[in-house]
Order: sequence, then C-alpha cells, then structure tokens
Amino acid sequence: MKKHLILAGVFSVAIVQSQPAMAVTKCVALNSSTTCTSSPSSYTGYTDWAATCTTNGVSTPISGIGICSSTSGSSVGQTATKLSTSDDNKHCWCKMTSPAVSRWVYNYSDASADFCAQSCAKFCANYIQRYANLRSALFGSLSD
Repeated sequence: MKKHLILAGVFSVAIVQSQPAMAVTKCVALNSSTTCTSSPSSYTGYTDWAATCTTNGVSTPISGIGICSSTSGSSVGQTATKLSTSDDNKHCWCKMTSPAVSRWVYNYSDASADFCAQSCAKFCANYIQRYANLRSALFGSLSD
C-alpha cells in the first residue's frame, strides 16, 4: 500500500509540473486620438498622477509619476530612458506606469526646482488631457 501511495504522489507531481504556464495579456487602445480626463489639482505636491483615457468608447484607467530632473528636454513629448538629478531639478518629466510602462516624457521646465516639485504631477495629469503630443509620446513609448 505504501508503494502505491508513493507512486501516486510521484505521478501527481509530474502531472502538475507538466502543465503549461499561462500568461495574461491586457489589450488597451491608447493613441494620440485618445481623450483623457483627470483632476489635476488633486496631484499638487505629489509625484503620482492618474487619468481615465477613452478610445472608441472604451475607457482605460491609467496612472503614472511625474518627477523633476536636471535633464532638460527640447520640446513637449521628447522621450528619455533615464534622467539625471542635481540641485537644479526644474525640468518636469512624466512616466506612465499602468496599464503599461512608458519612457520618461518631457513635459515642461520651471523657473525653480521647488515649484517644479510641487507641480510636476499636477501638470502631467493636466497636460495628458490637453496635448496630443504628450499622449502620443506616453502611449507610443511602451516597454515591458
């Protein structure tokens, strides 16, 4: 009897381990013609921001972060894979973190690092509603 229980245990482990792994893919339609809404004033003083974006009647919640860097951008929508920091972090960059991860996208430069730190996430949420080139850069620079 003990022999049969050991064999049954070995077979059940072999069957469980032979099952294929399942992956989940989430399909969302996000492009420059997508419209987004958010409440920018609620993100003042924070690094996180969020919005709801709609394409062809399908709404997708998105979220991201906005940080100030010493890396300057030349125009809204410029992308970067990494940013630098120093005592002069007055250039606001936005990044979408959900439902996918984008590159850093340049948003604006401010006169002071303090004001940038207080307002960057607010302006990420605001500008994703207003500027197609910011949406296009966020949605067109997705990675794993």
